[in-house]
Amino acid sequence: MNAQSEVERLYVEEHLSTRQIAQLLGVGHTKIVRTLESVPKRTKSEAARLRFRYEPFQLHGSPEYLAYLIGVYLGDGHLAQCERTELLDIACDIKYQKMLNRIANLVTQVFGKSPSVIIDKNSNCAHVRLYGTGISSILGFKPLPKKQQNLRIPDWIKLEKSTSQQCLRGLFETDGYLHYRIEREKSIVVGFSNINSTLL
Repeated sequence: MNAQSEVERLYVEEHLSTRQIAQLLGVGHTKIVRTLESVPKRTKSEAARLRFRYEPFQLHGSPEYLAYLIGVYLGDGHLAQCERTELLDIACDIKYQKMLNRIANLVTQVFGKSPSVIIDKNSNCAHVRLYGTGISSILGFKPLPKKQQNLRIPDWIKLEKSTSQQCLRGLFETDGYLHYRIEREKSIVVGFSNINSTLL
C-alpha cells in the first residue's frame, strides 16, 4: 500500500482527522492536507460500500489464536475508542522483525483484516495497528488504558491447556524472559515482568 492510499484509508475509512493522521504517520500536517487534495472524490455507491465495511468484526481464528493475541495484548497492547471506531495498537521493537511479522499475521488471523504496520521514526518501535468496530468485544476488554482496568487472564482461556499455553506464549514474548543461568547451562531462569499485580 503506497503512502497516498494509506492516508486516504485512514481519512475515509477510519474517520481520523488530518492532524491525527499526521501524528500517526509522523509527518507534517500540511503534507497530509496536500495528499488528500489529490484524492478523487468518492461516488455515493463507493461511500455506501465503505459504510458496509464498518460492520463489527467477527472472530475468524481459532480460540488458540485469540488466546495468543490476548497474551500479546496484555503485554504490549493498547485498546482505544476513536470517534467512530476502535483501535488495537501493539508495540514491538523493530529489531525483532520476525515477531513483528508474527503479530501482524496473528491479528489478521483473528480478525480477518490485515493491520497497518507503522514505524516510529523517533524510536526503535513499530506499531501493529488495526481499526474497526467490535475489537473490544472479541478481546473481552474495554477500550481504555490498561492501568484503569483490573486486567486478568479470562477464565475461558484457563479452562483448556491449549489456550492457556498460547496465552502464556503471548505474555512471555512481550513481558517475559527465559535464559540459561551464567556458567550453569542446565539451569534455566524463567521470569515475567508487569506493573499489573493482578496479572502477576
